Amino acid sequence: MDLSTMIDERLIRFGLEVDSKDDAILKVANLLDDADRLSDKDAYIRGVYEREKEFATGIGMHIAIPHCKSSAVKQAAFTLVRLNGEIDWGSFDGLPVNYIIMLAAPDDGDNTHLTMLSTLARNLMDDDFRTGLLEAESVNDIKKVFKEKGE
Repeated sequence: MDLSTMIDERLIRFGLEVDSKDDAILKVANLLDDADRLSDKDAYIRGVYEREKEFATGIGMHIAIPHCKSSAVKQAAFTLVRLNGEIDWGSFDGLPVNYIIMLAAPDDGDNTHLTMLSTLARNLMDDDFRTGLLEAESVNDIKKVFKEKGE
């Protein structure tokens, strides 16, 4: 899956001000809602929390990938959000999170969310991709990282 074709500038933020995991989930979900990717923001957020109950989505390396497959999602999307500070996410490596990639996938029977998640996870394991993403200062920087270093 070429994730570079799914990059939406409305879903990218640098320096988002949050004070907790709950605040981050709400504010990042607001980005998806404002970009008209959700039909029911509250239902989507409930789905994200249900997923978090199963297993915290802090994957380590200061990154969290909260996600949900839901009928409240109109169109598959993902956010790229660098926080202004760090927050606890319950990551398996014990490190706080300062970068959130939130995935939203429609509950339409296909496996788009799994493909998005596995592609992102593979990319994030690559040091060059991860470093490029974390150090990006602009939307163009992010697009370049995905084009040059992503799968």
